[in-house]
Amino acid sequence: MRMPTTLVVASVIGVTLFTVTTAVAKPMAGTPTATDQSAHYTRSACNQPAKRGHARCYATVWTPGTDHQIRPNADAPPAGALGPADIQSAYHLPNAGGGQTVAIVDAFGNSHAEADLATFRSHYGLPPCTSANGCLRIVNQQGNASPLPPDDAGWALETTLDLDAVSSACPNCNILLVQGDDNGDDSLGASVDTAVSLGAKYVSNSYGVAGEEPDQVNFDHYYSHPGVAVTVSAGDAGDVQSWPATNPDVIAVGGTRLTKATSTTRGWNESAWSDGGSGCSLYEPQPAYQDRIDTTCGDYRATADISADADPASGLAVFDTLGQSGWLQVGGTSLSSPLVASMYALAGQPSAGVLPVSYLYDPSKSGDFFDITTGKNGTCGNLLCTAGPGWDGPTGLGSPNGVDALVQGPHGDIAGQVTDAATGQPIAGAKVTTSAGYVTRSDAQGHYDLSVVPGSYDVSVSAFRYPAVTHSATATNGQTTTLDFALTSVPSASVSGAVTDGSGHGWPLYAEITIDGYPAGPIFTDPSTGAYSVQLPQGGDYILRVAPMYGGYLAQQTRVHVGTADLRQDFRTKVDETTCNAPGYGWNGLNTTFTRWTGDTAADGWSVSGGTASWRFDDPGNRPAPPGGDDRFAIADSAFYGSAGLGTALTSPAIDLSQQAHPVLSFDGSYYAATRGTVAEVALSTDGGHRWASVWKHTTTNAIGHVELQIPQAAGKSGVRVRFGFAGKGGWWWAVDNVSVGTHECVPTSGGLLIGTVTDKATGKGIDGATVTSAAGLDATGTASATQDNAIRDGFYYLFTPQAGSQQVTATATGYVSDMASVDVATDQVTRHDWALTAKGGN
Repeated sequence: MRMPTTLVVASVIGVTLFTVTTAVAKPMAGTPTATDQSAHYTRSACNQPAKRGHARCYATVWTPGTDHQIRPNADAPPAGALGPADIQSAYHLPNAGGGQTVAIVDAFGNSHAEADLATFRSHYGLPPCTSANGCLRIVNQQGNASPLPPDDAGWALETTLDLDAVSSACPNCNILLVQGDDNGDDSLGASVDTAVSLGAKYVSNSYGVAGEEPDQVNFDHYYSHPGVAVTVSAGDAGDVQSWPATNPDVIAVGGTRLTKATSTTRGWNESAWSDGGSGCSLYEPQPAYQDRIDTTCGDYRATADISADADPASGLAVFDTLGQSGWLQVGGTSLSSPLVASMYALAGQPSAGVLPVSYLYDPSKSGDFFDITTGKNGTCGNLLCTAGPGWDGPTGLGSPNGVDALVQGPHGDIAGQVTDAATGQPIAGAKVTTSAGYVTRSDAQGHYDLSVVPGSYDVSVSAFRYPAVTHSATATNGQTTTLDFALTSVPSASVSGAVTDGSGHGWPLYAEITIDGYPAGPIFTDPSTGAYSVQLPQGGDYILRVAPMYGGYLAQQTRVHVGTADLRQDFRTKVDETTCNAPGYGWNGLNTTFTRWTGDTAADGWSVSGGTASWRFDDPGNRPAPPGGDDRFAIADSAFYGSAGLGTALTSPAIDLSQQAHPVLSFDGSYYAATRGTVAEVALSTDGGHRWASVWKHTTTNAIGHVELQIPQAAGKSGVRVRFGFAGKGGWWWAVDNVSVGTHECVPTSGGLLIGTVTDKATGKGIDGATVTSAAGLDATGTASATQDNAIRDGFYYLFTPQAGSQQVTATATGYVSDMASVDVATDQVTRHDWALTAKGGN
């Protein structure tokens, strides 16, 4: 609806530019997508960056116009939306099947779920699925029918999509909806456990953490259920991996675009969806079932495993009345996950004690997939983001051609134990392969078990420090053939060295070092010295991959040959000069990321004008971050303030560019304009703020993405300031992040690195989430977190302090008495200070 409004628009330099009477557009439901403005779809409200420890959904709505507005159809599905018959036809799904329970796990409540599902099923002539007839069951994360979590309009659309997707692929399946208290990792994980405890053998999870988080492995146990098909969306961020899809125990489901093609035998064409997630996990190990495939991920898990329709352009018809008002066309890998979970249900109950993801990698099942060989989701240049023959990142092994790939089928077992020939001790992690491509690894007791199609095989076993040994065996259907192996080890030599900063400070780096094939997992340098040492078998070549534990450094790798003598290999690791966010480094000039800004209070020498309605730093309207930004940014949101409107300016402190000949002003922004009446303007002052000149301005056209402006007038000046001004009323908004003024050269800044642990004084256990702050500077704060380093595990922190010498440092944690100490920090050095905090009420 448009209402005539008289609006006074103020410029960024504090004087009135003009007064207009115009029609101000009231924002419609939905949020403009921030990741691909050229695409005709809009990410749902729950498919936005989530705070740490929380997941986002992966539901995306098809919006064919150019304004990214979600406009539901009241009476019928959108013309291009797929329905149940399309899904069943495209994937050759059997008509039989019923009684199986498919569980879907979502966050928050949807009180309209049952009624909306009834409308969907009635429209397509599907049998009723209600709580009254026992087909539909809705519980909270504890497994109880009440109280259910409060409604959430964004997650409600996700829930509706999941219900309609299961109904489309398996109309006769029962459905269990488990609603987590919220979208936290613990709540969603507990909901998965609840679904399994209630008897579900097929559990779909249409959510994830794009890019992963280091402590995610602490929640992996929620998703480890042998004998249960746990499917997880691979993500909607293109060539980016997502957890829990990277958990090796789940089925990671990628996304495709599914279009009718009557000229083909199948009747459909399928290609990789450009935004479907894929990639190498940063933390999850490579599972045995991927050993025979070159994923390019080394010793780490690769996604996806399998795929199905996800492109919103070929999305499913969905009926939703809580967050919307009718029929929509919805996709995202939130669609592909419940589709594949339902197909597993059609295939039959999984084998007890076996992870159903492993069925997909059985070499005998290659003909049970539609091999997707076209399309890509990124520019990596290899199979991780480009579809091709066989396995690839975006589509995995392909999409299901019927359901035979999703069941184990007739099989026999070849099993035994792998031991050291000299000591008789079991060898864990030995790789066991057959001549037909079946692969597994031995467990902690050296036992292995290969499930194979009946027949004769050559079985080879190798392990770190142990050359391969091969024997023959015959597998019989329904029986186990025992085949033991005794391996002879080779001698080892030491590889040692140190990892240090190579971009200016030169200090030691705490780093993780992974070595292909090394069975003990990653090794870690000493945080204070950067030193490491490892024993490796003689006569071999090894790739050492170094990843500093401090953000902002580039990973590096090198190949070493280990002979009969000990070897030294040092690493000088560079910072990532494209981001320049390593501790102790910054842009030559001004660099503001708004990381710890709160409310409407400016920091770091910036100032805000505009009164109550002004620039804010807490995203009160829940808008997406500008492309290139993160979840902490500045925003002037006239849509949030509504009829109050706002005219506001965000002004930088003075910037010294006296030594710079070619300075640049850059920022990441997303300006959404109303038809008329909003203004976004950047102004520049070279005399400390006395005189201003406009250098960038937008009114009625959107401006989304990275902006980079040459500012030669500021070269050699010491009092340069920039100002971001916005005026509007009831329209859209302007979000800004990563403001930089200067030559954009990444340079070291004076100071030192402070590291250590924060532990509980009584128990000695690390306190994750504790903060350590130096009085030396606003940004001199570190947060303690868990590591995979057995020498530290929990409570490790680091921070850069710009002040050398003695300074006051404080450690705080919820539930503990704060502690303060005077710490002497050395320039260009690592200083260690550990903390032992006393619990409140303790001794």
